[in-house]
Amino acid sequence: MKAYTANKNRVSAIIKMPTLKKETYGRDLADMLQEHLTFDEAIANPALTIMTRQRLTIIKKQLFEQMESAVVL
Repeated sequence: MKAYTANKNRVSAIIKMPTLKKETYGRDLADMLQEHLTFDEAIANPALTIMTRQRLTIIKKQLFEQMESAVVL
């Protein structure tokens, strides 16, 4: 990506999105982002099914574990 190569010296960690099954996890994450919700807002939303909220919890955990283990200067 051009933005990355132009700022490569300022990047201290790269967080990789986990591979998501499009029909379930991917759709749930896309819906959350289209609604401009945070993970916490979506997970607390009783209008979403329990499985949707569980899948979002799993995605959040995977992403946040990467961020916590990233070495940030």
